[in-house]
Amino acid sequence: MRPTPFQVFCGYYLGLDKDFRYRFFNVNSLAAHYGIAPGELKGLLEEYGLTPEVTRHVNYNLAQAHAMAQEIVEFGGGEDIRSFARRTFEEFTAARGETFDEHRDFENVDYDHILDDSTKPSD
Repeated sequence: MRPTPFQVFCGYYLGLDKDFRYRFFNVNSLAAHYGIAPGELKGLLEEYGLTPEVTRHVNYNLAQAHAMAQEIVEFGGGEDIRSFARRTFEEFTAARGETFDEHRDFENVDYDHILDDSTKPSD
């Protein structure tokens, strides 16, 4: 089964399997989850614009989204996690279109202190 961009995003960045249960995934385990080779998954990450090399240049806090997914699975679940995953994917996709800047690294931004002038993304 060829996973969709949404499924790849959910697994790789939110830690959600195809049934929206939380699991730790890396490239190898996510590929096995979808019954494809790790190289094929890496190709899909490229094709879908979801490689870490791309996502680090998007002003979107994927680490916080991952943590929130874990919390929702733990304390909510069901439709809550599905809605969160869909909304997060749509927000990330919009941010990728609006804020992608190959010259900025947003991965190391302290989003808890985003308005603090001393916290600036590294170039």
